[in-house]
Amino acid sequence: MPSPIKLLVISFICSCLGHLQAQEPDYILDYSDKLLLRLYTITKINSLTIENSQEALGLELLPNGSTNLGLGFNYKKFGFGLAFGLPPSAEKERKFGKTQRLDIQGSMYSRKFGADGFLQLYSGYYNSNPADFIDWTSDALPQINSMRILSIGVTGFYLFNSEKYSYRAAFVRDEIQQKSAGSFLLGLFGNYDEASTDNAFIPQEFPDSLRTKVNVKAFKNLAIGVSAGYAHNFVIKEKFLLGLAVVPGFGYQRVSVTELNESIRNENQPAGQLLARIALGYEFKHVYLALTGSVNWRNIDFSPYDFKLATEQFRFIIGKRFDL
Repeated sequence: MPSPIKLLVISFICSCLGHLQAQEPDYILDYSDKLLLRLYTITKINSLTIENSQEALGLELLPNGSTNLGLGFNYKKFGFGLAFGLPPSAEKERKFGKTQRLDIQGSMYSRKFGADGFLQLYSGYYNSNPADFIDWTSDALPQINSMRILSIGVTGFYLFNSEKYSYRAAFVRDEIQQKSAGSFLLGLFGNYDEASTDNAFIPQEFPDSLRTKVNVKAFKNLAIGVSAGYAHNFVIKEKFLLGLAVVPGFGYQRVSVTELNESIRNENQPAGQLLARIALGYEFKHVYLALTGSVNWRNIDFSPYDFKLATEQFRFIIGKRFDL
């Protein structure tokens, strides 16, 4: 049976170890039991670049970008946000044309799993680099009113280091990352993209000779695959957070291209995409500020053409947490 002195020594050592453990700061502080209200601006874009490797041609096509004003909340792992587009000025429509859009994007993040999805339907684009093809001096850029793009995508992933790294701390803000940490990610993705126009994606102001360099009237693509990447939150002086995530994906895709003469070509090929995200956040005494951005790049290599699509989203957020 241990002596009283040994019991005292053991009790003292256990007390010291318990005190040291209690002083070790946690990596993640959970605020999901608080009501988080946020006011934000958001800009969404669905762009297309068409390249012809044989002709050294790169055609950049963009919608008339709009800024939306939104209001949202999060409470106990559930969140919702609704944004309304601010009306574009007449001058902006003169320069970039009119774009009609339906753009829905959503996310679900738990401690170990996450998923992102988007549905974008855009009609009305403009060419942002006309000087690469002709002598263009007007401040109004060439427009393709008949151009239409439909994009649907979903990405799901698993976090391997969820005990120390919080994806929600960077991109939702109902958790606080108290010490820098990162995690590898592994998941699945699926995308469907469809683009069409009446003029081979070439503005009517361009010479007809350019249309032979993009002998494509429409294309569609279905891609599925596996994604793997890494995410990290850098915490600076407890109040400032920089979050980064880079997740490439590889898999299989089925491409269908319709040429100007209405002939259709199909091809099975490897699929590739890259999802990149960034978050900047600062915690004040009563509110927080955040800036987030995400880009999903997809590539379709259909010789001699290279179609590059990008779904982009940028937010500036002012938020506050309330005890209920």
